[in-house]
Amino acid sequence: MAKTKKYAATDENLLEHALAPTMRKLIAVALDGTTATYGDIKEMLQRDADFSTIFATRIGMVAGSLMDRIQKIEPDAPLINVLVVNQKDRQPSKGAGGYMGTRFEEARLFEEKAKKKYPKLWKTSFDAAAQEVYQLGENEWSELYCRVFGKELPATKIEQDRDERQKGTEQDGLRMGRAYGKGGEGPFHKSLRLWVKDNPQEIRRSFAGAATETESNLDSGDRIDALYRCGGRIVVLEVKSRISNEIDMKRGVYQCIKYRAVRQAMDVRDKPLIEAYLVTETPISGEIAALLKLHKIKHYQAPQDRK
Repeated sequence: MAKTKKYAATDENLLEHALAPTMRKLIAVALDGTTATYGDIKEMLQRDADFSTIFATRIGMVAGSLMDRIQKIEPDAPLINVLVVNQKDRQPSKGAGGYMGTRFEEARLFEEKAKKKYPKLWKTSFDAAAQEVYQLGENEWSELYCRVFGKELPATKIEQDRDERQKGTEQDGLRMGRAYGKGGEGPFHKSLRLWVKDNPQEIRRSFAGAATETESNLDSGDRIDALYRCGGRIVVLEVKSRISNEIDMKRGVYQCIKYRAVRQAMDVRDKPLIEAYLVTETPISGEIAALLKLHKIKHYQAPQDRK
């Protein structure tokens, strides 16, 4: 016998009980640098927030109401609601027009059929709004959530929400998360990974002040060793420690290629600027250097003595 759901999908219940879980979902989506469809939000609310069947058309109201609530607390907050998109074109529906019109002072976006009448304007405005959303780091989103809902959103909960996005039901042999071999992640790799996460300015001076994270999820099921958000630029970094051999180094190059490509495919912006770095603790061979140059991947050799 099917369990009765706690909340009927009325407007009152959606406004009372759907906004907080929707913001948590969108924070995970924003940090992963991608989008959520109206169907994704609908299914999440039915599964995790104990709602009865919700018509997908109601999700636009949820996203807009969430943004209204956020803007009452922080008028200049990034338009996280634009990350709720139509599954066919990966762009928000007409309800987002007013928010983008206000943000970018563009009257045409307020028009009823702005998305159809001005497709280029709609897309460039969406790209600009998404870029603002993607720039915020985990701590900033956590603080904003706390201010909006009066509840803490610890890093562990954010990571749980991000991991939840990656869970499937089919066991197809896909590597989920980080695979370090039979012995797990070694101390040298972990030390380098965390140092890269905490010291973006050492990798490149212009990376100073970047929002950084480690073991960042990709929708392929992989995790990136470190990721930087530098304005509109995303930097993905793969690390190879002092015990890595030539095979490990070559694998690292191809990991960079894969991570950059997947991260770019996840991003809704046209031609997002995504760079890749291979960070090692030892010099690289001429073969690896040539491979990096061929695929436009940068290299940084980290000092082994980092005390």
